[in-house]
Formats: sequence, C-alpha cells, structure tokens
Amino acid sequence: MAAFQRALPDARVHVCDNGSDDDTAEAARAAGATVVAEPRRGKGRAIRRLFREVDADIYVMADGDGTYDAESAGHLVSTLQEHDLDMVVAARKRADARAYTPLRRLGNRLFSALARWRCGPRVHDLLSGYRAFSRRFVERFPAHSDGFEIETELTLFAASSELAWDEIECPYFARPEGSASKLKAFRDGFRILRTLLFSPPPAVPPAPGGAWHTQRRLGALRGAALIGVVTLAATAAFLALNWLAVRSDPQPVAEALRASYAHPERTLEDSAERFNDCLLSLMALDRGGSTFERTVSSRRVYRYTRPQRPCDALRQRLERGAVDDSDYLTVFYHQYWAGQRVMLQWLLPPLGVNGLRSLLEALTFVLLGMGLAGALVLTGAVVTAPHPWDREPRDRELPAGFRRVLGLPTAEDEATSRLLKRQTLFQPATYAVLFVCLLLFLDLHDRAGSFTVGASNGLTLALLLAVPVLRIASWKPERQVLLFGAFGALIAYHELLFGSALIGLAVLLLALATAPPPATGHDVQRNEHLADLRTWRRRLLIRCGAAYVGCLSAVFLLRVILAELTFREPVLFKFWDQLTHRLYGAARSSIHPEIDPFYAGRPTVERFLDRLENNLGTVGLGSQALALVLIGLTAVTLIAATLYVLRHWWTLEDPWRWAGILAAGWSVPAWYAVFFAHTMAHVPVMIRLLALPYAAAAALLVGAALFRRRTEISESDG
Repeated sequence: MAAFQRALPDARVHVCDNGSDDDTAEAARAAGATVVAEPRRGKGRAIRRLFREVDADIYVMADGDGTYDAESAGHLVSTLQEHDLDMVVAARKRADARAYTPLRRLGNRLFSALARWRCGPRVHDLLSGYRAFSRRFVERFPAHSDGFEIETELTLFAASSELAWDEIECPYFARPEGSASKLKAFRDGFRILRTLLFSPPPAVPPAPGGAWHTQRRLGALRGAALIGVVTLAATAAFLALNWLAVRSDPQPVAEALRASYAHPERTLEDSAERFNDCLLSLMALDRGGSTFERTVSSRRVYRYTRPQRPCDALRQRLERGAVDDSDYLTVFYHQYWAGQRVMLQWLLPPLGVNGLRSLLEALTFVLLGMGLAGALVLTGAVVTAPHPWDREPRDRELPAGFRRVLGLPTAEDEATSRLLKRQTLFQPATYAVLFVCLLLFLDLHDRAGSFTVGASNGLTLALLLAVPVLRIASWKPERQVLLFGAFGALIAYHELLFGSALIGLAVLLLALATAPPPATGHDVQRNEHLADLRTWRRRLLIRCGAAYVGCLSAVFLLRVILAELTFREPVLFKFWDQLTHRLYGAARSSIHPEIDPFYAGRPTVERFLDRLENNLGTVGLGSQALALVLIGLTAVTLIAATLYVLRHWWTLEDPWRWAGILAAGWSVPAWYAVFFAHTMAHVPVMIRLLALPYAAAAALLVGAALFRRRTEISESDG
C-alpha cells in the first residue's frame, strides 16, 4: 500500500476483500485504502466487483502480494496517456531467481505462445495481473470470468475489439515469506486454456463509414441438433435401401457374376481391390439369417485354409449355389459396405461387371476432368481478363453473366479490392494443383473401377467440385452443417472407416481452406478487415469439419449399436479388436487364427518393403523413379512450407486458411504414422493417399507467393 501511494500520490487505492478470513480488510483501511467486499471468492469476481464499484478516468490493477513493482505504476499510466491506449500490460521480467516456479514459467510461456495465434504477435505475458486501463476499456469490458482466467479474458477482449493496447516490461519479485498463492496449476491452467481456445470473440466493431454486420453464429446446441437430424435421417434412408436390396432376388446378381467368369479376360480377380470386390459380391448374394439381420449388418465369408480367399468362396457359391460350411466360415461383421451392396444389387444385373466398372471409371475421370478444366479456365480468366478491381477500366470486359458462371465478382458487387483479386485467384490455382496431383499420384485406372473404391472416389470429387460451384463459403451456417454432415454420413455408409474417412476429411479441409470469402455474403459483409477474415475462416473450418466428423462418428455408433442389439454379439469388441490390430499389429482374438497368418501377428518390415517396391509403379505414371521423386518432394515441400507458415503466421493474410491446409497436408502422414501396422499391410493405399499432402504442400507454396504480406485495405482500395 505504501509503495503504490508513493508511486501514484494522487490516486485513490481500492482493495477488494475477496472473502478473506484474516485481518486483510482492517489492515487495508488502516493503510488508507477504500475496501470493497466481494464474498464470492475468485479473482475474476473480485475484478468485476472493483470495475463496477470504482469510478475513475484511469485504472491500475495489481495483485496485493508484493510481487509487482509499484514504482512502475507511473510508467504504465504515462504510457497509457502518451500513446492514447486503452490497456497497458506489464510484461513481467524476473528481478530475482525465486520470482517464478519452473512450472509456472513454462505454463506462462506456453499460454502466451498460444495466445499469439489468436491475439497477435505482441502478446508476451498473457497472465500478467499488473495492468493499466482507460475508462473506455472498463466500461466496455464484459467480465465473464470468475477465476484466474480473468487476465486471458482481458487480453482477448483487447485484441478482438477496436481498443488500442500494448505491453511494456516491468520487474517481477518473489512472494514475501509466509505468503502462498491460491492459483492451482492444473485446475486454473485448464480454465485458462478453455478460455483461450473456446471463448467466443466479442461483437466485431463497426467498420469506418458504416455499420458492420457481424457473422451469424450457429451455436453449439443448434449445430449438434442439426448433426443429430442428419444422422437419424441418413440412417433411416440407408436402412430402407438395405431392406429393399436384401429382399430382392439374388439370382440376377449371380447371373451377372457368372457371365463375368465366362469371359476371363477381365474378372473380379483382376481388380486392384479383388479381395474386397469379391467380398462385396458375396454379401450381395448372401441370404442367410432374417431380413432384419441382413438389413442391419452383413455377413463376411472366410476360408479356414491359408490364405483367405473370398474370390474362391464366391466361385464356389456361384458353381454350387452355396458356400460349403465345412471349408468356409461365415461370420457377422458390421461393415460400411451397405452402399456398395445396394449398388451391386441394382446396377450389376443390367450393366454387368465390366459395365459397372466402366461406369465408375467414367464417373471418376469425368469429375476429375471437369475439376481440372474448370480450375484452369477460371485461373486464366482471373489472370488475363479485366475485372472490377482494375483501377483503370479497359475497352474489353468480361460479360457479367459469364463472371457469375465462373464465380467472379461483378461490377455491381463493388468488389474493387486488390485483395479480392488475389483471394479469387488463389482458389482455382490451388484446385488446378490438387487435380494435377491426383492425376500424378493415384492409380486411378486400376482403382476407379473397383466396387469398393469407386463410389467413395465419386463422392469425394463431387464435394471438391461443389465447394466452388455452389459457393458454399457464402452459405448460411445451417446449410453448411447439413451439407458436410450429409457428406460424412455418406462416407460412413459407402466405405470403410479407416481409409475413406481420412480422404474425405483431408479433401474437405483443402476445399474450405482454399475457398475465397464472399464478396457480399449472407453471413458477413465484405471481408476487408483482417480480424473478421480470420474469424470467418476459423468458424467455417470448425463448423464444416465438426459436422463431417460428427455425422461420420454418429452413424458409425448408431449402426454398431443396432448390430449389437440385433445379433447379441460383441460388435463393439470386434471393432476395438480390429482397431488395436491396426494400431499395434496385435493378434486379433475375434478372428479365427487359421483364417490368415496376417491376423495372428504383426506384419514384418520385409513384407512392407516388398509391397512398397511392387506398388511404386502405381505412382508417377508408372515410373518408379518419378514416384520416388514425387514422394521426396512431398516430404520436402510439406515440411518447408509448414515451417514458413508457422514462422510468418501473423504476417500472412487470413492465417486460418493456412491452418486448414496444414491440417489437410499432415493428416495423411500422421494417420499412417499412428496406424503403422495397418500401413505395412496396405502400402498401395498409403501411396495412393500421398497425393493429398503433396497437393496441400503445393497449395501452401502457391499461397505464400500470393499472400506473402498482410495487405491493409485503405478506403481508396475499396
């Protein structure tokens, strides 16, 4: 008290008695302070009460434990006044070795580093309790926190509003002997982290010269309800389709399969996914069990002898009319192949095996060609044609209707910002890179016609095209959740969880990260203010990603529970058994050990290397040398671009764009590093997925060239 009175002789000192059980209040009054009582304990409650009770032009906040340098109070106040600031934070600099415990020093550094992602590069001491405020700051500060997360809320509010603030260094001393901090490292650390990551930003300030339309928030409860509705509707539709499929006559499917074997130049056994394609065909033919059981889940047929040969089981069923139970084992197993089973039941009889394969191949390559051609056309149009952002009008001008078809801004949009030109150019350039990478990496000719892979390829490419064509970035939050939730449900319905779910997530993040903000949106006005641009991109990625993952997981859990209740078998245990096998290579106790030696133990590194060598030719247009070059470039570009983005995070425009691209790029190698045992057994899939991180790395390099420096938009720019 005496030290602060000497430093600020004209100030009135207020002390909050925050439910103390000693003589704090009496000692403060004796020293000349005005005591404000707040019986509910918690630093946030104490600060809230003081802000409400105290009327002043300038406020200085400090802890009453003797750790802050009172002589620095004058420097805080003069800095606030001279620079016309609303908050000045005293960044603590240790005056003696006992001032910080190692754990709290580490925690403060980690929290401050994390805060720089949300609040900007000036945050060096997020948790400092020594601050000066203007009256304007105190009157506007909402003060929701109850505990030691109050400092985090103060910094978030200053960084997210139009109020000016800064930090200056001040000495920090050790606590006096006999005193103890009330801060609990783990409990309060969790609260600080929760506030830092999940607290919503305050309303966006009005733009100069006009009112600002804040982005509409969906709300967690409403978003969860929409995901629940999509999950239930999708599951009901899927079960209805399954019910129709399993009730239909299997004889047409069998005849189409027999016709395939009658022309041995190309049979199911020639497919790149012959194991799964034969297994799917067996499921389409299976009529064991009740209709309800076959609607909810499907049967898998294994051979006791080694190796497991579902194609042999299929031939035996077609030749004899049934699988010999003495040689083969039929088990219930919950799968995500119900969508392919419906496809086989309805499309295989009229088209035949080769016809269905040709259809899936055509669908894949048509969508891929449309995406690549559209991206190149749009890139050329943005680069070569005059647009409303040109400062000097030219004689030639793209018609407004043509611009709308391409998704370009028109003159009536008043889109005259050079930033908008780069935003518009970035998406088609990145999409062109992505489609070229898909052509270079994926063994499309072998796998596009697979019954197992073809449908999920089509769904993923359709989503990739839908983002720019439908301008999903401009949609309302409810529509975005419905679309991406439905995409997650379709992936769960059509394909295995482990592979296609990852492809869908990576493509989703790439698509949303490259989408330009709306020039005139339903949810936001023109994104010429960078703080609002960050908020818009972050919410778009989180909302759509959460809807995709939420529906994928919810459909999985709902169908597993239905299968568990139907068959009275440990379906969840079988799934966990499969998951641990893929994670650690452990033997699977839910599968008979004689089915395949692969399930009895972990695959060897030699087998992995052998499969790797045999499958390099599926990448790089059949050249192993080109494949190795592409794989090496994948690693180098992804690592280099990641380091560049992290180093220059706050000098790049729209940083959440880069977060989405980084997540898409690292999801594939990270997933395969975790599922190492699964990786060694599925080398072709691993190689096929390398297109996604390579495209993400290329997108980062393209973006770094276009968005090297943050561009402040002036009024003359629009």
